[in-house]
Amino acid sequence: MIWNSQNQTIYLVTPSLNPNIMKKLFLFMFTLMAIGQSYAQTVTFSTATPEAGKPLSFTYDPVGGKLAQLANVKCMAYTFVNKKVKNITIPLTKEGPVYKGTFTPADSTALVMFLFNADGTKDENPNGYYAQFYEKGKPTAMAYYWEAQYWSLYGPAYAGVKADKAKTVTAYDKAFEADPKLKENYLNNYLVAQYALDKEKGGNMVAEYIATYAKKEPTEDNMLKVGYLYNIVKKKASADSVFKLVAAKYPKGTYAFGQAANAMYAEKDLTKKEEKFKALATDFNLDLTKKTDLAKVSMFYPALASAYAAAKNNEKFEYYSDKIESKSSRASAYNSYAWASFEAKENMEFAAKISKKSLDLIEESKKDPVPDYYATKEEYIKGLDGSYASYADTYAALLDLMGKKEEALAFQEAAVTKNNFSSAEMNGRYVNFLAKNGKNDKVVTFAERFIKEGQGTEQMKADLKGAYKGSTTFDVYYAALEKDAMDKERAKFSKEMINLPAPKFALMNLKGEKVDLAALKGKVVIVDYWATWCGPCIASFPGMQKAVDKYKNDPNVVFLFINTWQTEENREKVVKDWLATTTYSFNVLLDTKNKDDQSKFDVIEKYKVDGIPTKFIVDGNGNIRFKKVGFSGSADGTVKELDMMIDLAKSASKPASK
Repeated sequence: MIWNSQNQTIYLVTPSLNPNIMKKLFLFMFTLMAIGQSYAQTVTFSTATPEAGKPLSFTYDPVGGKLAQLANVKCMAYTFVNKKVKNITIPLTKEGPVYKGTFTPADSTALVMFLFNADGTKDENPNGYYAQFYEKGKPTAMAYYWEAQYWSLYGPAYAGVKADKAKTVTAYDKAFEADPKLKENYLNNYLVAQYALDKEKGGNMVAEYIATYAKKEPTEDNMLKVGYLYNIVKKKASADSVFKLVAAKYPKGTYAFGQAANAMYAEKDLTKKEEKFKALATDFNLDLTKKTDLAKVSMFYPALASAYAAAKNNEKFEYYSDKIESKSSRASAYNSYAWASFEAKENMEFAAKISKKSLDLIEESKKDPVPDYYATKEEYIKGLDGSYASYADTYAALLDLMGKKEEALAFQEAAVTKNNFSSAEMNGRYVNFLAKNGKNDKVVTFAERFIKEGQGTEQMKADLKGAYKGSTTFDVYYAALEKDAMDKERAKFSKEMINLPAPKFALMNLKGEKVDLAALKGKVVIVDYWATWCGPCIASFPGMQKAVDKYKNDPNVVFLFINTWQTEENREKVVKDWLATTTYSFNVLLDTKNKDDQSKFDVIEKYKVDGIPTKFIVDGNGNIRFKKVGFSGSADGTVKELDMMIDLAKSASKPASK
């Protein structure tokens, strides 16, 4: 997590009374305590002891954070109910500089996590915002369990919170103290956290449990627990020995079934893959008239459909897709294949057929019972509408390729309307389809709007030029639109600027050359962390290549692509082979593995990166000015984003004072 260097104070609010959890948090009671790093954005709750089923109000003050000067602040909450996670949108009302919200958590809610954003900009609080729920004046056992999950998994994954091993272990201890039965259910998770925090203490605890289970009856469950415990302390040979015994003693058991399923997944030959799939039912005596046995088989239908989609086998793809019970999952499978066909510009008729089926399935899904992971019917319908927008965009794109321009426009209009014009890529297609249908007035109206919002592309510029009938020259008119967008973007990015010393590194690139960050002082350096297995990383590369090409003659801008978290033994060959399939002209550096812990990589650890792709913009003085996580969604968007950050970093690159 990159922390803002400005002198801010943050007051984070949680109803937990655990002193370990209070570290760097703010407990909203009658006395306010500010602890830890200096920040300003706050969340305060209407009560220090919220209860499930009762309304909970909160106030969010963004002052001092990234959202302070932004409008349209929204709140997404993740509620943790029993063993399930449900997401809800909480409406906010603005009162002066602060925002207020109220919601009623469902019965049995244990914890709620809040995320705030404004038009794609997220509140980046290092500890996030969450509240535990109470019974009889104390947090429930499950509230502590989900707090452990917050500090180890959900906070880092969704809120950008830095994982905290100590807080994770403390929360587990509190959960088990409140309900000892939970320890049996979540023992492995707890021991993993304990071993990560303190290898000696955690290792001793694991050894004790191994000894305990070894004395018990050698059921498959007890034997598997021993194997999993050996894995925690990285004793692979011992674990493998146990699992081998399990497979021999229980050839029709859970472990053997899992191994057979893994072999089916790993099989590349589709004929053999299908044979192995069919063998699961016969080899393990599954009765497909029983719901539990059928579920064991049907869980593989999406994977088989995906495999046949990759092989472009329409018949087999449709056969297995049609067996997927969940309508929304089936629709997703249809859309994925249809979109791949659109990108390849092939298989149009079949792709259009299944794309339309995906839309029909989404509409049919609205009549189905609300899945457990949605808190309300409203949230469920909203989620389906989001899927409909995405799938309608696919269908419209296919119709356009097939020359059905009027139908394409109708479905594209449905797509952008349902997603509230939030996708720049969809908006660009919408303007293009308007132009193809001769809707010049609408082209001007929407193109102007999108360009001012920073979503302009070369295609949109061409569409607007064809529709423009103004008195001033088009170039002057268009420049004014772009200036408006640039001014807004510059103001936004200026607020996001940070100023932290960039950790030094010296790594070898694929040419065998040593690249030292210190030697690049005076230049703006874009450091991009990636891996060949990272889908969003790969998706961002067309835009990154455009940026590399744009700045290739600028001696003051350098792009470094650091390959990391790549664990193959022949890693360098894997990376080189992958790059050989592309036309990218990237300077790829290889992050080094940590000598003490081979699961970690040195440089990315220094930069405290939790997920990739992550980019850092380092100014000429060697200071980090921007950190960007994820992919903006389009090549043009990536270039525009980099343009702004590079320009601001150049402005900040003043000679260091002596």
